Amino acid sequence: METLEKWAERIYSESDFGRGVATSISGAIGLSTYLFFNDWVIALFSVMISFPIIRIAASSSYKWNQDRAQQKSIERALECTFNGLTEHEKLVVAAFVDAGGTTLTFSQINRLDLSSAAIESLVQRELLWTSVMSDGMTESFVLDMALFDKALSATNESAH
Repeated sequence: METLEKWAERIYSESDFGRGVATSISGAIGLSTYLFFNDWVIALFSVMISFPIIRIAASSSYKWNQDRAQQKSIERALECTFNGLTEHEKLVVAAFVDAGGTTLTFSQINRLDLSSAAIESLVQRELLWTSVMSDGMTESFVLDMALFDKALSATNESAH
C-alpha cells in the first residue's frame, strides 16, 4: 500500500506538464481499451504505446505556447518602452533608423540637430550606450537592437 501511495504522490506532485497530460490521457486510453476489449494485456500495451507519443506532443505544445507567451511579453514591454519615449528621444532613435544602423559615431551625432538631454536620457534608460568602433579608435553611440528594430518597423508601417 505504501508503494501505491508513493506512486500516487509522485504523479500528483509532478511539475512536468507533458508527463502529467500523458499520464492522464494514456490512463484514459488504457481504461477505455480495457473496458472495450476486456483484456488487460491489450490495455497495458495501448498505455505503453500512447504514453511517449502523447508526452512528446504535450511537451512540445506546452513549450511552444510558453515561448510564444514570452515573446509576446517581450514585444509588449518593447512597445511600452517605445511609446514611452519623449518626442526628442524618438528623434534620436529616428536618426539611427535614417542612418540605417544601430551605431553612429560621435562626429555623426554632433552633426545632427539632436537634443543632448534626449541622448543622455536614452543612455540612462540603458537604450543607448557608448562604444568603440572595430578600428579601436573611433568612439560611437550604439542603440539597443530591439528598440532599433521596433523603430524601423514603426517607420515601415507609417510609410505604407
